[in-house]
Amino acid sequence: MVTIKKIAKKAGVSVGTVSKVLNYDKTVSEINKRKVIRIIKELNYRPNRIARSLSKGKTKNVGFIIPDITNPFFPELVRGASDLLLSNGYYVFLCSSDNDSNKEDFYINDLVSMWIDGIIIAPSDTENRDIGIFNKIISPFVVVDREIKELNKDLIIINNKKGAYGAASYLISNGHRRIVILAGPQYTKTAQDRFMGWKKALEEKALFREEFAFWGNFSIDSGYEMMKKVFNNLGKVDAVFACNDLIALGAIQAIEEKKYKIPDDISIIGFDDIYLSRFLKSPLTTVKQPIYDMGKIAAEILLDRMSSSKDFVPKKVVIEGNLIERGSVAKKT
Repeated sequence: MVTIKKIAKKAGVSVGTVSKVLNYDKTVSEINKRKVIRIIKELNYRPNRIARSLSKGKTKNVGFIIPDITNPFFPELVRGASDLLLSNGYYVFLCSSDNDSNKEDFYINDLVSMWIDGIIIAPSDTENRDIGIFNKIISPFVVVDREIKELNKDLIIINNKKGAYGAASYLISNGHRRIVILAGPQYTKTAQDRFMGWKKALEEKALFREEFAFWGNFSIDSGYEMMKKVFNNLGKVDAVFACNDLIALGAIQAIEEKKYKIPDDISIIGFDDIYLSRFLKSPLTTVKQPIYDMGKIAAEILLDRMSSSKDFVPKKVVIEGNLIERGSVAKKT
């Protein structure tokens, strides 16, 4: 049977050094780390994670709950967090709630029962959410991307109002006047804030009209259906602000079915800058979120909380987006 003592003896280091390597302790010198890893591979050693969890009182497991695994935004967010967590010896359990708060509650209860060390959550419903479920989480947790009212926990979000305001202002500066918004679900603060940013920009130029706002979901199908409603209710418009890039993709399909050209006939701006956006026939102008970095920041805060038992004041990290100009907006003369 391969033991830590045997590895230490063969590597010519102390048992403590081997333990530090197994626990991703960064104080170990690179030379000793390589020695230990070489012997571990040579002896085909597999640490007993259950035994280690019992002895240390930590599982080295973290849960990450996202609302929609089919939205490219969230896998990139998870990647940013999991890369850092894995480098610190943590495994990530990924759960997708499908924007269903009941399923989200199930995952929270399940993760709590597993004595998970920490949780990162991008919530589904942020307006009508019963925050009582979050009181069951005794381990540290961080909220990312979507803010939940009255929940005083660590939070990482984009400045949605400012990003949407900048997108709408950019369309106005390019001569567009009939600018519709294809918004996300009204039960999310994300969609509401982006709506408010768009509205503010239009109101400043006396361009706002209630009928220019269409509400749906953060999906391609919803973008397609909302754009069809735009044509049915308003006819042709000058420009579209889509509240995320998936909505923009659906809207583009509906626009092209009407034989309109982007950006010659209708301009469109998205929000997120998912990797697909730059590969469209008319590459999408969009508000870029540093998605990977947001996940990484969430993991950094969680690691800090998991390593300390001290009381702390929750952090609210607000990240600024920036407009990426591509080929989907034309200057209207």
